[in-house]
Amino acid sequence: MSSLRVSASDVDALRYFLADDDAELANLLAQLRRETPPTEAMQVGSALHAALEVCEPGSHGELSANGYTFEFKADGEIDLPEIREIKATRDYEVDGCLVTLVGKVDAIHGRRVDDHKFTSRYDAERFLGSYQWRIYLDVFGADEFRWNIFEGRPDTSDPQRYVIYNVHKLAMHRYPGMDADVRRALQTFLDFARVHLPERIQ
Repeated sequence: MSSLRVSASDVDALRYFLADDDAELANLLAQLRRETPPTEAMQVGSALHAALEVCEPGSHGELSANGYTFEFKADGEIDLPEIREIKATRDYEVDGCLVTLVGKVDAIHGRRVDDHKFTSRYDAERFLGSYQWRIYLDVFGADEFRWNIFEGRPDTSDPQRYVIYNVHKLAMHRYPGMDADVRRALQTFLDFARVHLPERIQ
């Protein structure tokens, strides 16, 4: 049996491509082949993830990691579970291929998984429309997926410093038929990979 390893971000990248009539196939292939250098937004997001991963309990005015500093000017609080940065896989047999779906969550609390996001503009629909949350619930056997969305902007006096001015909590839950939806998404990715990414199939 052939095999394919795919991440939640791969599945979503293909879905966004298929929904955008102006999207370029070459750009998608470069992304899926990990040939695209990280953008500034991606580097900032990774830095915030790194800072939150080692954050101790308590109140924090600032957090720093990877050369970036984040100043918190948002009201409210975020509970950060003790179990953080967990990777898991789940195997699916799809059309004669063993598809290994890979997921990495930022935190786990009971049957809830958390994912941290940094954004310059909060748009709930963009998050809710993704397949990431469905995939992570399926891979981790969880019932609730929660985004902790940090809305911020760069400090005009220091490009390595960002001000977090709002924090949003957004949650989705397991539903009947979710597993079938995930499998359909994997079938779509497998069909695409067989044509455009044959090197990914072993």
